[in-house]
Amino acid sequence: MVFPTMRIPLIALASGALSVLVVTGSAAQATFSPPPLAAAPSAADPAATTPAPMAAPAAAKRVFPTVLTKNRLYRSGAVDSFTCSPGEPRAGSANSLKAYLLKVARCVNGMYARQFRAAGLGAYRVPKIIIRASGTKTPCGKLSNTYTAHYCPSSQTIYQFLPKATIRNPWGLTLAKTMAHEIGHHAQQRAGIVPAFNRLYAQARTKTARNYLSHRVEQQAECMAGVFLGSVQESLPVVFEEWDQVVDWAAKHASDTVHGKGRNQAFWLERGYDSQSFLSCNTWTAPNARVA
Repeated sequence: MVFPTMRIPLIALASGALSVLVVTGSAAQATFSPPPLAAAPSAADPAATTPAPMAAPAAAKRVFPTVLTKNRLYRSGAVDSFTCSPGEPRAGSANSLKAYLLKVARCVNGMYARQFRAAGLGAYRVPKIIIRASGTKTPCGKLSNTYTAHYCPSSQTIYQFLPKATIRNPWGLTLAKTMAHEIGHHAQQRAGIVPAFNRLYAQARTKTARNYLSHRVEQQAECMAGVFLGSVQESLPVVFEEWDQVVDWAAKHASDTVHGKGRNQAFWLERGYDSQSFLSCNTWTAPNARVA
């Protein structure tokens, strides 16, 4: 999640198949927390399955600054498929889960380093990552068995908590998605999206307006996680049956005030996965119904 004018963190949902994003910040600065929504792109012709950019409604053009609607990251080009083989997290071992997550993080950061160069956004700086199996308090708030991870924009740090149930029965795909969602918030921060979000959030006069802003930044991070997973689907690997479970779980169970309706979270996750392009993740020009 992203929280603008208050001390709020971006969170990743860890219960079930999803992860949620939380952001922490002040009136002028917010932080995010992560979690995580059509068919895998064709290896022969990825462009054939790339969703077309959504037309920007007049309201979005009037209200949102170009750093949100026309960010350079969207013009970085499709993310080519690449190899990311973190292995499988070993059940019962917190150290194994931590090692798995850090390997995934290296892959995600490597992807953003390439895309930032292609977009002319300058050097990409990797976030700090703190993973622990005990202690849920962070400078951005408190994690829980439900909201297991969040990103603190002020320190550009991702905090990940490993509940006992997750250590006993880890699922690599959801762990990878959670980490990709949180690092997506960091990429939003580095690209200027989170700072712009924070300013708009601080200026919003109604709870409904703030909720829609939060939905846009969170669902964008979901889409960005989908781009990563689509790009490493062969090597991670992303097993079709497991992917279908993640998307279905999100659609049915992920709804909350910060992230929006589960079906929209699932839509953006799949949109990123199918397209392997951040151009498809422009939630700022989507109609309200698509980010509700």
